[in-house]
Amino acid sequence: MIVERRRWLRVVALLVLATLLVAFGRHVDWRAAATAARSADIGLLMLALVANQLSLALKAVRWWMFLRPLGVRSLSLVVRATFAGASLNNLVVAQGGEGARVLLVSRATGVSSARVAAALALERVLDAVSYLTLLVAATWMLDLPDTLVRWRTAASVSLGVVVVLLVALSRTAEKQVPHLGLGTTPLSYLRRFTSSANDLASPARLAIGMALSLGAWALQVTTYHTVALAAHLPISLSGSIAALLAIGISFLIRATPGNVGVFQLIYAVTARGFGIAEGPAVAAALLIQTIQVLPTVAIGTMMAHGLLGGPRDEERLAKLSRPL
Repeated sequence: MIVERRRWLRVVALLVLATLLVAFGRHVDWRAAATAARSADIGLLMLALVANQLSLALKAVRWWMFLRPLGVRSLSLVVRATFAGASLNNLVVAQGGEGARVLLVSRATGVSSARVAAALALERVLDAVSYLTLLVAATWMLDLPDTLVRWRTAASVSLGVVVVLLVALSRTAEKQVPHLGLGTTPLSYLRRFTSSANDLASPARLAIGMALSLGAWALQVTTYHTVALAAHLPISLSGSIAALLAIGISFLIRATPGNVGVFQLIYAVTARGFGIAEGPAVAAALLIQTIQVLPTVAIGTMMAHGLLGGPRDEERLAKLSRPL
């Protein structure tokens, strides 16, 4: 009954979203969008592509830093798993790529998936903390639309709570990760997960991870603004940061694979607050997603095939890609 209700709610939400996208699309000057896309500077687009891939690579290094104490020494393995997971996330609505990352690293190293998942959880928390830091700082320092400024209080409170929890967690971190056995019950799995998260959250690792996170977000800002320049979009750096932050909030709930459509809608609405016409803004948004999605899917797919050990791995990975 609950599953059926969730399914109907999802159908209704998708219908509402489709209606909004159609209404938005009717007001877009698609001829202007096509002109802006065709006239984009190829050199700047290539620079943006490199910046985006470097951002993903930094996220892999951040995860590897938490995995090393667990015995995962290969940075190459973690990079490949991260790109494979990002590829899957761009193809499905659910966050199946995160589960795939855990599966691939655990399968390749023999480390308990609970411990690998604990390292991933810390990596994802730092990603959220760095996003909140950027959001709070930008709303105080830059002239942003009211729709973003309204999030300042909630973001500040959330940031404060998470930082306090991380500080508390880091104060109990140990130098060595204890061996907790390989029980298969949910309780033993949870114990391995929580114990590993506790032991991995040392002050030094959290500080380095935070620096890597801020670097990854800075590269995302570079990606957005470089594409805007390539598309000859007369938008300021503040406008590109505002678009990145607004789209970041939208990714809390994925409505489509890679949030295609939603991404363009939010980018165009945000850019309109900076005096940018919807047609060129949509063109820039399409170019950003093209740079973010297509190369990542291509690279990640190749890397995933190199990590899969056989038909069973492929079957488990396929299950992770199914929508929730």
